[in-house]
Formats: sequence, C-alpha cells, structure tokens
Amino acid sequence: MNKLITITAAFALILGASACNKNLQHGVTDLTLPEKKVEPVEVTFQHPGAYVNATDLNRARAAVAVADATDPVYASWQSLCKSPWAQETIQPNVLETVVRGDATGTGTTENYIICCEQAGAAFQLALRWQISGDAKYAEAARAILNGWANGCKRITANDNNQYLLVGFQGHTFANAAELLRSYEGWTASEQDKFKSWLRTVWLSKAQWFIDNHGGSGVCNLHYWSNWELANLSAIMAIGIYLDDAELVNYVNKEWLAGKGSGALKNFVPYNPIADPSGHSAAIAQHMESGRDQGHATLCVSMAAELCRMAQNAGLDFWGTDNDRVLAAFEYTAKYNVKPEGTFITTSMPFTRYEYCPAGCGCGSGHGATHTVVSADGRGKVRPGWELIYAHYIKEAGRAANTCYYTRLFAGQLRYTDGVLTGDGGAGDSRYGTTNAAFDQLGWGTLLFYQGE
Repeated sequence: MNKLITITAAFALILGASACNKNLQHGVTDLTLPEKKVEPVEVTFQHPGAYVNATDLNRARAAVAVADATDPVYASWQSLCKSPWAQETIQPNVLETVVRGDATGTGTTENYIICCEQAGAAFQLALRWQISGDAKYAEAARAILNGWANGCKRITANDNNQYLLVGFQGHTFANAAELLRSYEGWTASEQDKFKSWLRTVWLSKAQWFIDNHGGSGVCNLHYWSNWELANLSAIMAIGIYLDDAELVNYVNKEWLAGKGSGALKNFVPYNPIADPSGHSAAIAQHMESGRDQGHATLCVSMAAELCRMAQNAGLDFWGTDNDRVLAAFEYTAKYNVKPEGTFITTSMPFTRYEYCPAGCGCGSGHGATHTVVSADGRGKVRPGWELIYAHYIKEAGRAANTCYYTRLFAGQLRYTDGVLTGDGGAGDSRYGTTNAAFDQLGWGTLLFYQGE
C-alpha cells in the first residue's frame, strides 16, 4: 500500500564552505557561497521500497520461474541460493556490545564482523523468501532481527570507526527489515521492538555523525565521502522502513546542500568534463579518486544504493545537477574496468585535490594533496554497476554513451572466473575477505538486470 506523507516544515541551510572546501576554479577557500534553501518534498512510501521494490522482485520471480540457465538473473538466483549467508540453518549470534575500532575501555574486543555477517544474512534470507515464497527463509531472517533487537544494546569504540559500522550495517539491517515487513509471521509487536532498536541504537548515532561530521570541529570534510554516504544510506533506509518522511527529507537536504562529504557538491567537487576517449558523455573525479580505488569504488556502491532508495521514496538523486553523480560513476568505471582482463586506459584527467590541508582547523596533521588518480587497488570490483546501468539506460532511457564504462563493468561482474553467476552480494569474496565483503547490499544482476 502506498502512503503519501507531506512534511510542512522547511529545511534551511547555509551552503558555506569549510576551510577544507577549496574553490573549484582557483584552489582557494571560498567563504562567499550563497545561502541555499532546500524545500521539503513529498515522500511516497511504497513497500517494499528501500533498496528493492515490488517491480524488482516480480521481475526476479518471473526469471526464476522460467529457469533459463543462460539468463543472468536466473544465474544470480542460483548464486543466492548457494550463498552461505542465505541458508535457513543460520542462527542468531547476538552481541550485546558491538565494537568496531579501538576497543580500549569498551570492556570487550573488536567483534563487529559478527554483526556484518548477521546483517548480511538477514538481508539475503529476507530476499530469498521474497523471491521463493518459502517461509523457512523468512523465519530465519525473523529470528536474526528479533534476536538483535532484543539483545544488542550498544555500538561503541574508542575511536570513530564505530560509525562505519553504523552506516554500513545500519543500512543493511533496515533493508532486511523492509523486505521482511510483509511477512505475517513477523508480528506487529516484534516489528515495533525492532523499530525502536533502529532508532535508539543506530539512527541516533548516524544522525550525530552527519550533524557533527564525526566531531571534527570546523573541518566539515574531515571524513571521506564513504563515511557520510554510508550513514546517509542508513538514515534513508531506516526512514523508509519507519515511514518517516522527515528522515527522508533530512537525507535529501544533506545530499543537495549539506556541508559534509556526503553532499553531492563535496562528493563530486569538480564539474564533469567530456571523456577524452570520446566514449562516455561525461566523467568526473570524486573526493576519493586520488585516495585509493578500494574506497573510490566503495563510494560508487554506496552512492548508487542511496540513489536507488531515494528513487523508491519519490526523490531523484540520480539526476541532481544534470546527472553529476553519473559522471563520477563513469570516471571510476573507466579507470578500474578490465572487460577482457586488461585495463582500457593508461591515463586519466585529474584536478588537484587538497584533503585537510594545513590550517583547515581539524588539527589532525594527516592531510593529503592528490595530484593524480590513485593506482592503489586499481581494478577493485564491487557491486553497483548493474543497478546504475539499469536505472539510467533501461528506466530513464538515457543515451547509451552516458553509461559506456558502467556497461562494461556490469558485464564484467556478471561472471566469476568465467562462469555466469551475477554480481553477488554480502560475503562475496570478490569484494573483500572481511568487512569489505559486507559493506554493500549487491545482488544487482538478480534484482535490476533488464538486458544489455
């Protein structure tokens, strides 16, 4: 059932730059940016409607019913059925205190990988139930979500790495709940308990991080984009599951006019340019392009998932500022894709980027100046490309050259060691061996593939 909620209170922001935010043309601090007001928007809740909507599920169900082994969607479904995190035998493994980061003074050791695994399992089990209709997977997901809502009391650490967990796994837990919300066996009282847990243990920390930029004082861009994109994704997913239009508007305000690194203007700080190779309509480096490609590609995954959730709530993050985020996707894809096992470019245009330079105000002393795109981790694969391609080309009907490199990356990820498998999800070893394998939801081939 669709539910339309209009927020009458307006949000207003000053689009001022922090001392880390350099003028894009001249490389000097710009403190003269004009005030920009972000008006509230109507939020349309359709359930399920966070990362995955009913159309996505119906398309996957139809492909599964045909059972064509040459169909990428069906191949991806088979991969989900084989995933160790999508088995009904998985039991809740609840931590009262979850620690990611320096465990000094927490009374326990760093243990967050258990939370990563459990959140990923809850999502995959709920997804498997939605597509198969077999209640045993819903029951397994329900047991995990109830167990964590009843037993987990806090997330902590002696440093801010805990907020990475808040973003990535808060996003995952909320999306699992959104998929499971229609399961009759998950009672209203159980869901109320889970909703309260999301608000108190997860949402409060995610909003504090965004509001205060991790407590970095006057340095609004102290934390890299993946930190804020993850926490904004958690807030968005929680807002959708809770039918809370104010939370969705909160994320919309941050995306359009925030001062942190999750705001589009700071995530993609330089205007898109024409692709020197002439293949893509536009490319643009983003904040982490000069850092390393593990984080650069992570930003793509998180930004794409955030855009999808916003879309399902009736907002167009994909098209903000003339598809600015798409140019960043294409830039990252061009540098990292290896469609036939070989990188397709030897050089990339790059504009000097200063991260936390001397005098920025954070006093960290860890600033960096990027003058070239980073080769560290080049070729890193993460999910997200199938979703990006499906949205712009199949849903929005954009010209093929707008997603030239994205299409190549999506095609590359449909295969694992030469076997058609789909791009996979949480726990896929292609994405990492520890938390990196659980940072994004994935399963884009299963959920979004609509042809090449």
